[in-house]
Amino acid sequence: MEAYAERHGFPIIGPLVGRVLYQLARSIGARRVFELGSGYGYTAVWFALAVGPKGRVVMTEGDPKNSSRAMRYLKRARLAARVTPLVGDALRHLERERGTVDVILNDIDKWQYPEVFPVARKRLRRGGLLITDNMLWSGRVLRQRADRNTRGIQELTRLLYNAPDFYTTLLPIRDGVTVSLKL
Repeated sequence: MEAYAERHGFPIIGPLVGRVLYQLARSIGARRVFELGSGYGYTAVWFALAVGPKGRVVMTEGDPKNSSRAMRYLKRARLAARVTPLVGDALRHLERERGTVDVILNDIDKWQYPEVFPVARKRLRRGGLLITDNMLWSGRVLRQRADRNTRGIQELTRLLYNAPDFYTTLLPIRDGVTVSLKL
């Protein structure tokens, strides 16, 4: 998967963040993970390993080709039975999800980040984690004059750090990962 990403210039979280995702999911005993934006399944592999054979990872992806590629990788890794692939609008899929989930990974288009928070707040169990990638955005989050994607990240940062029912920490690894614990 990593070699494919390198050859095709496809952004993935990489093994360092993958290990962090695995550790976070395991540390809270996660059994239900919902991914907003899955690419071709790199994060789904880490989460599928973390949730164990009785766990479930919902993988959402807008591109059906990426979703199919993800399932091929997951089958090769013997993890496909733990993953439910959904194609289409990730946020709409999360809105339709029944019950609560233990972990939500937010890695959709950055301009949509603020829209994720109210939906995640409803779907995440108390003690669950909202994990968001690209929160440093190569330093662009510090700019006052920002494009639409950067403004989305800036707004989500404001929402997370001002929410009394969440405790958020920014991990300065790769392009920045926030871990938000629902209190």
